[in-house]
Amino acid sequence: MPTFIPVLAALAAGALAATLTHPSPAAAEPPPSRGAAGAVFVATNHNNTTDPTEPANQVAYYRRAADGTLTLTGRYDTGGQGSGPSQRFAGDGLGSGGSVTLSGDHKWLLVTNAGSDTVSVFRVRRDSLRLTDVEPTGDSSPGHRFPNSVTIDGNMVYVLNAGDDASITGFRLSGTGRLRPIPGSTRELDANQPRFAPDPLSDPAQVAFTPDGSQLVVSIKDGPAAGFVPGFTPTGPGRVLVFGMRGRVPSAGYTRTDFDNRGPFGFSFDDAGNLVIAQFVGGGLETVGGREELTGAVGSYRINDNGTLTPLTGFAGDHQVDTCWVVNNGRYAFGSNYTSGTISSFRIAADGTLSLLDPVAASTDHPGNTQGSTPLDLGISPDGRFLYLVEPGAGKVGAWRIGPDGALTRLGEYDGLPRTVDGDHAPVDFGAGGSPAGIAVL
Repeated sequence: MPTFIPVLAALAAGALAATLTHPSPAAAEPPPSRGAAGAVFVATNHNNTTDPTEPANQVAYYRRAADGTLTLTGRYDTGGQGSGPSQRFAGDGLGSGGSVTLSGDHKWLLVTNAGSDTVSVFRVRRDSLRLTDVEPTGDSSPGHRFPNSVTIDGNMVYVLNAGDDASITGFRLSGTGRLRPIPGSTRELDANQPRFAPDPLSDPAQVAFTPDGSQLVVSIKDGPAAGFVPGFTPTGPGRVLVFGMRGRVPSAGYTRTDFDNRGPFGFSFDDAGNLVIAQFVGGGLETVGGREELTGAVGSYRINDNGTLTPLTGFAGDHQVDTCWVVNNGRYAFGSNYTSGTISSFRIAADGTLSLLDPVAASTDHPGNTQGSTPLDLGISPDGRFLYLVEPGAGKVGAWRIGPDGALTRLGEYDGLPRTVDGDHAPVDFGAGGSPAGIAVL
């Protein structure tokens, strides 16, 4: 049975005061070095089941120069289907973080295929990718569909299936880039998603190992409290689930922390292993641009051995709309704001507490469509000096240099991604087209 831990009542009250496809090279090459230069990988999240003239899911490979600028080298088929644009948010078909991730040694890239219920593995080469495996993430029954997040620790891989009641399931990654299911690793999440494809306003958002590999963390947004979005009923209070790892399999139950409908979404870990998590409606109601809006926030929490969360900063509001993803370099955290089209910055203190540094640390180009650039997933270079942002509304990757004071200096916005459909709402789920999501940086 799960253990339930509510967030402190005082924090809850304060919430109202966030195509080129290359052949596989014949000879193996080392991945890009961990030095100043590197690479950026972004999934297009394409779906072509209704239009075969479109590509299926692909990964765009950008070479990253020592100065942080990007050059597209190619796009590589994942062997699966993305979700395409969603009926709720065309710019965010997955509603998740971590749909693309790198192994710790940077040799392997993992990508989820939500439209075909599979996960792909690529061997990372200096200027290319080689597909080594595509595996189903379940039996396609309810709760085993729509993989939208993946994490890796050593050779252990866990995938989040976000549909219906949702689940996590594990694989062992071989030295040749093949995935093998871990017997007894699947765990149900009681996510209570009433429709398929799952609604990105409420669906499970991310799975990730803690930095020491001893626990698995899952966030479930559940959506704003009832009454804020017409016709929408939240699927829960907003939840973070923590599983202890017992060898290669998670504990039978999880410890659950409720977030009072603040919308826990994408997350990362600071240098001390604290959870830094975006809460897309965590800032409460504010007047933004002359309109009353639910604003976003970012919070930090210590993860205890028993899976409970101790608030360090329950939520630091940023006065922006839809703070959905957050990454950090140990000193500063950066949250992307989907509707505002901005990035907010936060200072991380030595004790893990957060304070708002700049509500608009960076703005993105407006591409001229209704929903703007719709910024999504963020990534930081391993040296902590450069920040990258997926912009489905513009079909670009934004890039900034991170200063020693946390200030962002714009490097540019780089073409190479499909631009999602205009209007922010697609006519059907799993329709043709791209809705880029997921980024990994080395």
